Amino acid sequence: MPNLLKSASETNILIVDDTPDNLRLLAKILESQGYIIRKSLNGRMALQAASRHPPDLILLDINMPEMNGYEVCQRLKISKITDQIPIIFISALDQINDKLQAFELGGQDYITKPFEEVEVLMRVKNQLLIKQQYQQLLEQNQRLEDEIKQRLKAEAEVRELSLTDELTGLNNRRGFFWQANQQFKILQRIQMFCCVLFVDIDGLKQINDSLGHEVGDRMILDTAQLLKQTFRDSDIIARLGGDEFVILVHVQSRNTDEIYPRLQANINRFNQEHNYPYQLSISVGVSQSVLNENVSLEQLIEEADQLMYEDKRAKRLVDH
Repeated sequence: MPNLLKSASETNILIVDDTPDNLRLLAKILESQGYIIRKSLNGRMALQAASRHPPDLILLDINMPEMNGYEVCQRLKISKITDQIPIIFISALDQINDKLQAFELGGQDYITKPFEEVEVLMRVKNQLLIKQQYQQLLEQNQRLEDEIKQRLKAEAEVRELSLTDELTGLNNRRGFFWQANQQFKILQRIQMFCCVLFVDIDGLKQINDSLGHEVGDRMILDTAQLLKQTFRDSDIIARLGGDEFVILVHVQSRNTDEIYPRLQANINRFNQEHNYPYQLSISVGVSQSVLNENVSLEQLIEEADQLMYEDKRAKRLVDH
């Protein structure tokens, strides 16, 4: 197992004791191992020092005037800057209640005066190791969390790409059936009335042949935008490919007569407002039904597709 400890020369330890002799003795013991030592003679100085430059470890005397070690520990633990610093209490108090209070306030260890050099070094090294292992665990967890977030983001992007039409940003065929099948089952369960629209752009091939595919793509984009403006966010709109679009609409009543006129009105307004080298025109088929177990999504789409072709044939007869 690799050594997780920072080197002693990188490790900063704060000693807090109102007795200068104790400070000097502890400092000498720890400095002999190469630790960087800072000293505070009272609680106020200790809090300022810890907040200004948080140490890796604090050795904290309990019996001090003005502010004892327990109060200093409490204040350290309520600050976001210092709450994770391990604290070893040092005290001549050797009663079990004193030790229990120290641990309840957040102390990690307890050394009883007079202390032995070997014990001090062992307890200090142990707490530094625990802190380093804890920090390593936090970093590993953060890396894992970041990796999971990146993976989920990548999967979402791949899923979106696989379900989205690249040109229009609408659902593609796969995206439509993935969403529509789920919604269709819900609507079947409550036997809700819905309709399917099959939309085909009139004259797209002629536009591509005469004006180029760039203009044809513009025509497809305009149609997609008009569909998004006409229908609600809860309706599922998709480009099946080429000049074909499909929309699954669930409605509150059987009255779907206003859907096509609303779409046509938006197209008419678009043609009036834009001086493009083409007039946008679509053929539409609408199939509708109360959804139950005898009705399938594929049936409604096939029926709407047939009705769309009837609409297109009727326009050709009028044009001739």
